[in-house]
Amino acid sequence: MRFIFTRDNLKKLAPSVRPVVENGRMVGLTDVDEPKAYIVSDSAPNTPPGLCLYVGTKRKTFYLQVRVGGRVTKVALGDYPRLNVNTDDPLTDVRQIAGDVRFSMKRGEDIQELRAEERGIVATTLGHVMANYLEQYKKGKDPRPNSVKAIEAAIRRLKPWLGKSLRTIGVKSVQEIWQRIAKERGHRTAAEQTLMWCRAAFNVHIEDQQANRNRASFDGELLVNPFNIARRHMRTRAELEAEYEDRKVRNPLENTPEKLGTWLDALWAKRQRNRDAVDYMLLTLLLGARKSETAKLVWRDQLLAEGMDETEFSVLSLPEGVECGQVTLRGTKSGTTHSVPLGRFATWLMRLRQQEQPNQLYVFPASSKNPKTESAHYNSPREFVASLRSTLEKKSMQVAWSDYAASRGAEIAASVEAQEEFERRYRPQWVFTMHDLRRTFCTVAVNIEGMPYAVVQQLMNHGQMGNVTARYGKPSQDTLRRYMQKLEDDILRHATVLPRLDGEAVSEH
Repeated sequence: MRFIFTRDNLKKLAPSVRPVVENGRMVGLTDVDEPKAYIVSDSAPNTPPGLCLYVGTKRKTFYLQVRVGGRVTKVALGDYPRLNVNTDDPLTDVRQIAGDVRFSMKRGEDIQELRAEERGIVATTLGHVMANYLEQYKKGKDPRPNSVKAIEAAIRRLKPWLGKSLRTIGVKSVQEIWQRIAKERGHRTAAEQTLMWCRAAFNVHIEDQQANRNRASFDGELLVNPFNIARRHMRTRAELEAEYEDRKVRNPLENTPEKLGTWLDALWAKRQRNRDAVDYMLLTLLLGARKSETAKLVWRDQLLAEGMDETEFSVLSLPEGVECGQVTLRGTKSGTTHSVPLGRFATWLMRLRQQEQPNQLYVFPASSKNPKTESAHYNSPREFVASLRSTLEKKSMQVAWSDYAASRGAEIAASVEAQEEFERRYRPQWVFTMHDLRRTFCTVAVNIEGMPYAVVQQLMNHGQMGNVTARYGKPSQDTLRRYMQKLEDDILRHATVLPRLDGEAVSEH
């Protein structure tokens, strides 16, 4: 018997009844005296030829009959109701499954091998893809600790979806992830980063599949990245910059006495109590480096004395005599080895530091006394940055209050209402992070008259793959040293308490 399968009529079929068919449609059922198994075929226009249902006494099973050459082969597709018609799910819609299997059989592929492969694909989950991506990233050329942490954080956020089969992930899943993280938890940046890592992990998974295409593998493989749709949620570069401006999250220090000058004086005043943190922040500023790059520096002389391989470390060299030092950073964000000269003040500060700690390997050793601390180098600027901000903010509030009180009159200003109004109107003046030091370095550099852009780009170690001219012609070390000294002088010129270098002698202001 042939008729159009529907969800309703398949549910009614049983060994104790027989379908009544008119014009290719089941219009009713008739009872039989003796229950007996039978087979019915699907005649829907969109069904693959040969799709049938075995109605047995214990279960109902879908089969597909396909003629390949002179032979007809019958393949079991799966039991009802796990499989059904019109489910719009490639894992459970029997017509979609039958179409894939029929196409593969017509190509002469081993259906049992394909079914085993298909089961493996269905069993592959988002968690498997993310874990595999993390493992491959760690074994890659230059795995960055921050990126490893970011991927691990993304996997933690994806916990409710990690068990989902790849075949079930589509627009709905992407929307759910975005809704949960960005909307309900209010972490839009975290949501964007999570979806970005998902997209990257799926791309790697798809590349692996494509590389195995020559094995005549199952045509139903995942060949589309469902997380590409996440781009519609991502902020554009212009939107990000506008948001950064509104939130004041990127704050290079203005090269003025009131800003950079005040900041340097407040920083140096803390050196007697926390020499490591002050020297670390100063060198980071004067190198224009990222905080992790400065933190990992080792003394080249000490490194060689211990017989260690110089090429595995970022090193700081201090030559004999009056020549300035040199820093070589390895494993940078751009993936290159970055060599940059020190100015006179930075060289003096590092010589002083080396004299104070002659046997240390790291320029900035770990400050924690906890024996469980994993990092061998300085890795805790956050508390010090907060302390410096607090010190600067306290002075700014005092000045702002004096101006406010003067404008209101002493008697009015002493009132509780006036103090509350001042607190509502006051906005923090010292909102900066460690990375803002790098932005300060770059901002000062581009505003020095005559400073070539190629020199700024080289000192910042920004990627140059898209700039052919920059790849062909690079500033020499002498050129970099000359402009680095101009840059250092300009950064420090508004400080009033830093030691002044007169020739090679050190003097106080």
